[in-house]
Amino acid sequence: ETGLPEQPARVVVGAVGGDGDDWQYAEQFLSTVKETRDGDSFKTHFRITVYYRGVEVAKQQVDTEAGFRLVYRPDLVSAAVDPKTGLSLVSLPQPKGILDQTQARLTQRILDMLGDGLEVRVSANVVSGQRLGETKVFWSFCRSDNSRQPQEISKRNPGQLYLFRDFIQGIIHFSNGESSPPCSLFFCLGEKWPDPDNRPWDKKLITVEVVLISMELLKTIAVEGGASSLRSVELQVSLEEMMQLC
Repeated sequence: ETGLPEQPARVVVGAVGGDGDDWQYAEQFLSTVKETRDGDSFKTHFRITVYYRGVEVAKQQVDTEAGFRLVYRPDLVSAAVDPKTGLSLVSLPQPKGILDQTQARLTQRILDMLGDGLEVRVSANVVSGQRLGETKVFWSFCRSDNSRQPQEISKRNPGQLYLFRDFIQGIIHFSNGESSPPCSLFFCLGEKWPDPDNRPWDKKLITVEVVLISMELLKTIAVEGGASSLRSVELQVSLEEMMQLC
């Protein structure tokens, strides 16, 4: 594994205010971008949080840069890597603590049909996903998505979820006063998401947030420094060049 910057981290600069601080933020941002690259490829670790009807039931960091596979394997009590794919195996927990018996039964049904699970990979500059089991999986970039347009993960072929160039483009847009880009993926197992009837995320039986840690760090630096810190000509040129390589 190649070294990645630790997460999360607060940016350390000198005295508050002034162009000097903007320059320091820009320098740190560009330096961190380079740390998240391996040649022409993007690299990241993952922070995975599992919720059963809005209640957090598990959290795990995955340091395998190739990605992970989300499965239901109660016998999997420690970190494991699939020897065939090189992906980390992350098991969802048993629904033992759920008092509502209907919720527990429906949750168990989804878990039992998960099979080979959900595969999330990083290859070159693309984060992709593929459903391998019978349980359908849906996703979006936001836990409060009210678009009412479900996005299903394909079972036939890996599908693109997030391109690193789109994240960099989002940083450029942020420097011009727009909102900051997402750094998380939100998955819903066994139920449509975003919900066509606008039912909220925390009412879903099984949901999973996956934070792309390298993107989270870059976003943290950008937001703490503010849009003005990203407007240096050198940084803008570097970001544009990086987009062309992605």
